[in-house]
Amino acid sequence: MFEVRADPDRNRLYLTLAGRLDSAERQAAIKAILTEAGKLTQGFGVVSDISALHASDQEGFKDFLRAKSGLKLKGAGPVVRVVKIPLSRIQVERISTEAGFEAEQVSSVEEADKWLDAAGEAP
Repeated sequence: MFEVRADPDRNRLYLTLAGRLDSAERQAAIKAILTEAGKLTQGFGVVSDISALHASDQEGFKDFLRAKSGLKLKGAGPVVRVVKIPLSRIQVERISTEAGFEAEQVSSVEEADKWLDAAGEAP
C-alpha cells in the first residue's frame, strides 16, 4: 500500500509506504512520487512515513533507489522519515545513503512536520 500527496502551500511531499510492495506497486508508487514532486518548488521538504513498511527484496531496493535519485533530481530538500520497523529502517537508510540523502528520523508525521517547520521549511 502506498499513498503520495504534494502540499504546495507547505512545499512538502508526503509519502506513506506500508506492507510489502510488489513490483507493480513499487512502479506505481515511483510514478506517483515523481508526479507529485513535480507540483513543488526547489528545496521542498519530504515526509516519508515508512512506519509500516516491510523490508524489500533486491529488486525493491533498486526501485526505491531510483525513486530517491529521482527526488534528488526534482530538487528535494530536507527529508524526514517516520520509522518503526528496524529492518526497514536499516534498508531505507542504506538506500538514502546511496542516493546521497541524509534524513532525520522521527516517530510520527506530526513530529516530522514540526521538525521541518523548525528547520525553516514552513511557508
